[in-house]
Amino acid sequence: MQNINDQPVQEQQKYFDDFERWIETEFNGDESTAADQLRAGHVIFYENDENQNELIREYPDGRREVVKTVVSEDNSSFEIVVVREL
Repeated sequence: MQNINDQPVQEQQKYFDDFERWIETEFNGDESTAADQLRAGHVIFYENDENQNELIREYPDGRREVVKTVVSEDNSSFEIVVVREL
C-alpha cells in the first residue's frame, strides 16, 4: 500500500471524494449527528480543528486517534492507520 500523499493531486481528490462518500454512507446515512452516532455505538471520523490535515477517529468510549489512510497500489482499497493516540 502507498501513502495517499504520494499520489497525483487528481487521484488524491478522487480518493478523498470516495472516502467522504463512504463515511457518509457507512456512518451518517441516516443524517444523524455525530453525537447520535457515538451514542449508537458507532465510530466517527472528523477533521482536526487544530490541524486540518489530520483526520480524527473517535470511539463511543471517548478514545480518540489521529489516523491516516493508505491507498492500495491499484487504488482499489485503503486501510486506516493510527498515527497517534490523543
